[in-house]
Amino acid sequence: MDVREMAADYAAMVAAGQMDQAALRYWSDELVTREAMPGDMAETHGKAQAVAKAEGWYANHEIHGFRSEGPFVNGDTFLLLMELDVTPKGGERMHIREIVGYRVAEGKVVEERYYY
Repeated sequence: MDVREMAADYAAMVAAGQMDQAALRYWSDELVTREAMPGDMAETHGKAQAVAKAEGWYANHEIHGFRSEGPFVNGDTFLLLMELDVTPKGGERMHIREIVGYRVAEGKVVEERYYY
């Protein structure tokens, strides 16, 4: 499977609300994630740490709506545009718009980078 095919499958799974399944199928065990803000989870190393970060985020946010667009592929990378309507626990409802960049090697996502 080439990057374009993998990105299309990953994007379809995300759009269908199957982010967990996409992660299990395509995240490398050596995945590095990079957020655009400082903090304990600004950068994670390894699939297990990335999964823990995602679980923590979902546990602390109520999602009212979600939409994604893409993939936009170039070489070994692809981008997804994501829009979320969420309420953080103890916070106010907000709309988030972000671009997530994915770098692929040997059919797996090895880097995930967030832009917002």
